Amino acid sequence: MPLTILAVSLSVLFAVFSHSLSRNQESQSRMAARTLAASLLAQAEAAPALSMGETEGHAKGGLQWHLDVRPYGSEQDRQAWPANAAQVSATVVWGERGPGQTLTLSTLRLLPREPKS
Repeated sequence: MPLTILAVSLSVLFAVFSHSLSRNQESQSRMAARTLAASLLAQAEAAPALSMGETEGHAKGGLQWHLDVRPYGSEQDRQAWPANAAQVSATVVWGERGPGQTLTLSTLRLLPREPKS
């Protein structure tokens, strides 16, 4: 009887411990993804020239990233504004089995107006 109680108790403790480790790893992956996305946005903000379009790559820890830079506003808006604006979005994907979790951060960046010819 005491051996049965010990076996059941150990299996419950093992399940709790396993779940705790899994949640901790998930939390660390989410933090790494958030840090990478914020870093990509900071690099785009600091770049002297920002070109429209998409770029992607891989980072350590199994993270895949995608940076998307698009004009912000309608054509009418862009003509009326004194400067151009771009929407910059950084998406990070991670997960052990296929595309698991996704995190996207976005910001706007002002760009100098292109000279009219």
